[in-house]
Amino acid sequence: MPYSNVWESRGVCTRFSGTVSAGEYVRSAEEICADPRFDDLRFVIKDLLAIDGHSIDREAIDPIAAIRYGARYTNPNIYLIVLTTDARLAPLAQPGPKSFLRGLYETCAFADEAAARRWLAAQPPLTRLGSALKP
Repeated sequence: MPYSNVWESRGVCTRFSGTVSAGEYVRSAEEICADPRFDDLRFVIKDLLAIDGHSIDREAIDPIAAIRYGARYTNPNIYLIVLTTDARLAPLAQPGPKSFLRGLYETCAFADEAAARRWLAAQPPLTRLGSALKP
């Protein structure tokens, strides 16, 4: 498996390696959303710095957006960080104006994990109301 979800306090970092397919990228998100810890997440880091290549393209955006729409319904208070040096992956974090991904989560792309974590530590907790009823 070219990825692992590494859980942290109120967050998770998905570390990818090798050649990543769009399906694997989607599966990594599905696993996070299905985990009981998802409701309390504050951040998700998608670390694509160690990959050799990928097949994530425009056609992969719809299933990624569908997962994010459903996830946002439950927990809208997540910062999403994409770690990459590949400009073709930047739209995952900085979607264009017509992208289905636009506005779903507070997202940012970084080429350096330490810089991303410093940025994340400086962000205030998000306090958006989710649509799901919580006890």
